[in-house]
Amino acid sequence: MCERGELDPQEAYEQFKKFEDEMVAEYMMIMEKEEVPQIDDPAVQDKKKDLDDPPGEGPILRWQTRVVFAPGGDAWHPKNRKVKLSVTVKELGLSKYQFRRLRELVGKCYHPGRGELTITSERYEHREENRKDCIRTLLSH
Repeated sequence: MCERGELDPQEAYEQFKKFEDEMVAEYMMIMEKEEVPQIDDPAVQDKKKDLDDPPGEGPILRWQTRVVFAPGGDAWHPKNRKVKLSVTVKELGLSKYQFRRLRELVGKCYHPGRGELTITSERYEHREENRKDCIRTLLSH
């Protein structure tokens, strides 16, 4: 209306402000009627995971590499390129169905005692490329 010249800018601003105040008041009334769940309330169940599994107890990703110095001063050794990535599955926040499906997909790569998924790569000659390969593998599952 203001763009078409039906209202001057000051009057349009006043109408908008009135409308905005009414919307905020209406929303506040709706929020007061609804009971807001408390975050620490044990009655509220998290659909993703058990409440007995608190997140943040450890690292999500843990890298393991090996450095082997070959005799003769040559820095290249075949074991230097291998990279192992351990992922704490509990920290990913998966639902029970997603967790079961992940276990089916990865098979022996999941260690139930530690709750870790292990991904290794020695496909490429350089360690950094193998790290990227581990991340790509993790994100593709």
